[in-house]
Amino acid sequence: MDRTLRSPAFAMALLVIAASSARAASTPYNAFYAAVSRSLKAHSPSDWDGDGVAEIWRLRKVYVLEGRDRGAVVVFVEHRLLQTPTESALEDLRPSIKTFAEDLAQEGYHVAVLETDLYRGSQHEDGLIVLALRQVLRDIWRRVPDLRAVVFVGDFPTAFIVRQYYWPREDSLVLFPATPYEKKWEAVRHVRSIAEPVASPADIVLADLDGHWDRLYHRGPERLSGLLAAFPDDPKREVTDTYQHTSERYEDFFLVQDGFWEEQVLQGGKRRFVFPGEPDHECADADRRQVNVLARPEIAIGRINARHVALEPDLTIQGIHGERLLDANGRPQTVEFADEQSVPSAERLWVRSEQLERRLLKEYFDRNHRYRRGGFSYAWHPASITTEWSSSVPDMKASVPGWRNSAVTGLDVRGANVSALDFVLWLQKPALVRAIKAHSGPTGFGFEPPASMNVFAAVVGPYWWWHREGRRLVPSPIPHGGWIHYGVLRALYENRRLSGAPAFYFHTGCEAITPLNYQTEPYHSPRHGLWQIAETLLMLGDGLALVGRGKVFYDEPREFWKVMGAGETFGEAWKHYFEVEGADAELAKDGIGRKRAYFWSVIGDCTLRLPAALVAPGPEEQK
Repeated sequence: MDRTLRSPAFAMALLVIAASSARAASTPYNAFYAAVSRSLKAHSPSDWDGDGVAEIWRLRKVYVLEGRDRGAVVVFVEHRLLQTPTESALEDLRPSIKTFAEDLAQEGYHVAVLETDLYRGSQHEDGLIVLALRQVLRDIWRRVPDLRAVVFVGDFPTAFIVRQYYWPREDSLVLFPATPYEKKWEAVRHVRSIAEPVASPADIVLADLDGHWDRLYHRGPERLSGLLAAFPDDPKREVTDTYQHTSERYEDFFLVQDGFWEEQVLQGGKRRFVFPGEPDHECADADRRQVNVLARPEIAIGRINARHVALEPDLTIQGIHGERLLDANGRPQTVEFADEQSVPSAERLWVRSEQLERRLLKEYFDRNHRYRRGGFSYAWHPASITTEWSSSVPDMKASVPGWRNSAVTGLDVRGANVSALDFVLWLQKPALVRAIKAHSGPTGFGFEPPASMNVFAAVVGPYWWWHREGRRLVPSPIPHGGWIHYGVLRALYENRRLSGAPAFYFHTGCEAITPLNYQTEPYHSPRHGLWQIAETLLMLGDGLALVGRGKVFYDEPREFWKVMGAGETFGEAWKHYFEVEGADAELAKDGIGRKRAYFWSVIGDCTLRLPAALVAPGPEEQK
């Protein structure tokens, strides 16, 4: 089913282009259509590495829509989600996806919606699939240089980056720990060059269309050599007899090898170690001309995926009194088992639900459409919650003209004693953009425990998480203290305790977008991404888009709200961070952190913008 549609605004296209001589002419629709068709013909199917196993099984045009002069967007939709539901309880997502594509075209984009069927076998090769999809996009981009963004709808693989850096240090060091050869220093001049996980997801790999990421891929598994070397007597950090070679095991990864060293055997058991410099193998020639050399994205990436969040309590689990995890009214209840050994683990309690997945996606596209049409204006406020870090509200207000004089009563929450209850009350207040700054992990983020768990339980409502108490499973928030995770957000969603106003999330917590088990499980594994906290916020917390970090670090995307305040998209604000970092001469001196932009990716719809009334407000909005 190949449907070519024209936006209602197409008749104005020539007038718009003629009236804006400063704007480069966009790719004609016919050229866009031809580029998409040619790429699909070349890569459907696609066996990128030639091993006889296709990474892309099939690509098919579903809709191709004509826009005006804003460039082009490609939307990949998981094959499974475009099938006619076989059960009456399953939502038909095709109308929602068609509306989404039409909204993009109405805003001026040429749009191609592609049904996508990918490899889902036993081999762990998510990175190979990413490279195959990247080749599809590269072929389109070479003929459509104003390709702006790619949106994935459904469960798709992501890239995993490993980086090794030759790191001169002066702090503590232990060589050969817990062996007869152990050597320990409280502080010593030394070098550390060990490959470590940098980011997953790492959408810079997919978005950097002129880079050389294809040369960095390793399917593995393989072990990467590392080095720890102390130089107590050599200020140059070259010659020593005190060193340890290490190795780290990884599979299905992209290796940014900035830590290679040359090693020369000398007399007396000593060796000379020389670091020839960072090769920046992933970077295109244009990227190498920056003062801080790093790869930069040509396009924005967004991911709308409810699969990791769409979990239902396993109702086959039954207690000794015949009770199940949910009571007759569908609310969580206590379940008692014969003995402690019979109590199932937390992972065993949940099963994937396509019915819930489709419902969450439909709800997402419904609020996306309503927002694009100017809905929820009562909620167009900035908000921030933080523990020991600074608030984002001052930056938001300074960057977005419509917020210069905006009141933020109850929306700017900060302080070392901010609690989980403070977070829930903050989340219940309508706001359009929400910065969250808290210590995080792949499945949650933390504040102080509530002063009263009874008050917290009353605000949240019946709790959608079970804790083991002897031989019972009890739905209760008490053991989690101040930790915000799937159970809290699922309870707020099921109990309808949120305002219903959609939000953009700016989450600076460590690994907030990282999926569980990504290093060992392929993207389609039931264990991959279980209870992922950023996706939970997006789907259960009325999200539109979220930018987050896939690694433990301390940065946040600079000038993000400045770009949004200028009327650009959420994805363009993400892309701009790479430009800012690449122009920072001081950051170039920080070898371990100078490529920190790689850690950040976007989930949700990267093509969304702030309302025009906030970007260019009239007199009423500025009051």
